[in-house]
Amino acid sequence: MTIPDIKRLGDVLIEHDLVTSDQMDMALQKQSVTDEKLGELLVRLGTVSEYDLAHLLADQRGIPFSSSDVMISNEALALFNMDYCENNLFLPVALEGHSELRVIIGNTDPETVRQLVRKRTGREAVLLQGEFSAVIRAIQHHFYFNDNAVDALLQKEAVKLEQDLDQVLSPDKMVEYLLHYAIKERASDIHIQPEEKSLHVLFRIDGVMIPMIALSSKVSRLVTALKLRAEMDISDQIRPQDGSFSINIINADYDVRVSTLISQYGENVVMRLLSGGSHVKGLNELGFYPEDVTKLESLFYNPSGIVLMTGPTGSGKSTTLHAGLRCKGMASKNILTVEDPIEYKLPIICQTEVNRKSGYDFASAIRQFLRHDPDVMLVGEIRDSETAVAAITAAETGHLVLSTIHVNNVMGVFPRLTSLSINKDMIADSLIGVVNQRLARKICPHCKAEHALSEADKSAFKRSDIPDVLYKGVGCDKCRGTGYQGRVPIYEVFYSDETIAAAIAEDKIRSDLPALLKTRQFVPIANNALRRVREGSISIDEVRRLLGSSVQEQA
Repeated sequence: MTIPDIKRLGDVLIEHDLVTSDQMDMALQKQSVTDEKLGELLVRLGTVSEYDLAHLLADQRGIPFSSSDVMISNEALALFNMDYCENNLFLPVALEGHSELRVIIGNTDPETVRQLVRKRTGREAVLLQGEFSAVIRAIQHHFYFNDNAVDALLQKEAVKLEQDLDQVLSPDKMVEYLLHYAIKERASDIHIQPEEKSLHVLFRIDGVMIPMIALSSKVSRLVTALKLRAEMDISDQIRPQDGSFSINIINADYDVRVSTLISQYGENVVMRLLSGGSHVKGLNELGFYPEDVTKLESLFYNPSGIVLMTGPTGSGKSTTLHAGLRCKGMASKNILTVEDPIEYKLPIICQTEVNRKSGYDFASAIRQFLRHDPDVMLVGEIRDSETAVAAITAAETGHLVLSTIHVNNVMGVFPRLTSLSINKDMIADSLIGVVNQRLARKICPHCKAEHALSEADKSAFKRSDIPDVLYKGVGCDKCRGTGYQGRVPIYEVFYSDETIAAAIAEDKIRSDLPALLKTRQFVPIANNALRRVREGSISIDEVRRLLGSSVQEQA
């Protein structure tokens, strides 16, 4: 990633409260040693995000900001090649009528792109400003997958292996195609499930399992190849195993965590794909409403105490916590993390990973952290009494602790902590707030359609505010017929105060909390979700899938 030297933007960044004078001074000091461009350095330090830089640049240039995950037209791509777009840092998006071409630009001069487009196509460029590295990644992905039908290549390789009765061919190429296919489809996990006469491959996309391809059981050596890569014992097929390997796919590094489980028909394999260069988004980029970003920031700005994220596995808890670290100004804080596994590689801060074989777990990490004078500790999960006591004690002794806990709602936090040997006084003294979150699939923008409300739909809303129409995705090629594409958080944010802390200490939290929350403009997760339904970003069916069939907006 290359970002232009933004010394001339320094004052603007400070004016917009994106960078403080102290942070700018620190960056300039580091620049004198590293000789980096100032903008590149500020992003690397986590002081400012590419998202904020791109927005600021879009305002200065007078062009709209756009994410790079928009629908890309094959007709627009066909006008250029990958090398040309990479060298000039722009991505063709779509033809506009007979005379214009919409393009997203990265770290490049807008007028230069206008001239290049005009010369190459005879069209006028309608410019959008994107995040610099995101534009580069999008160029590489769209051109690569436009030229390489990896799903067809995977099927072709499967046929070759099935016909290779002497097992001379290596399944390595099939592994490569499978991983490329998963990246193309934005899958977070790959599942390989054996049955009596076949292997089934499923991808988890936007949190939901989707069948992708059925393979003959004759290609089961694919599992052996994966175990070899993950440094597992291929001779052991009767015990579950865990392993990992790294791979570079289209100039991006990925860590692949592999786990096997023994079923009646053989080894079941799950691969989790973790991007080695995962971009840590800020809270304002994750989809939280602006007024709630302010509330969340107020939690993360606290100098001490504990903030807990709740929700099931895969609900975006870790992503939100890492975004919260961005609020803290990572370069000016001593931030330590213990994670299982490390999903986002953050600049400046010290990240560690659980290693149970060596006795390094969440509880022992917290005890070790206290010897390193931390300002902030991120603890991946509170799952036992030892970790809970260590985390709460650290919060009580002047540290900000961020962690996750598996309960279904805000009210569940209190009995859960009590069951983990935390007394009510410790909870009252240390708990700052709780964020309960889910990730809801967004309606596919390419096949979004209106539909009338049923009586069951109407019952979910307050009688005084029932919408006239709802939306859903009818299914198309872009969303693989699911009607959904991408995800957005639905959530509720609870933050404590002296009155609530007193109710916790007096063991009146169950009886008093509902009334206290009503006086504090607390928005239940159901209300937050149904607001998104009204706006047309998610469907009522998706809300029911996540929150239950009896979901109802509270007055």
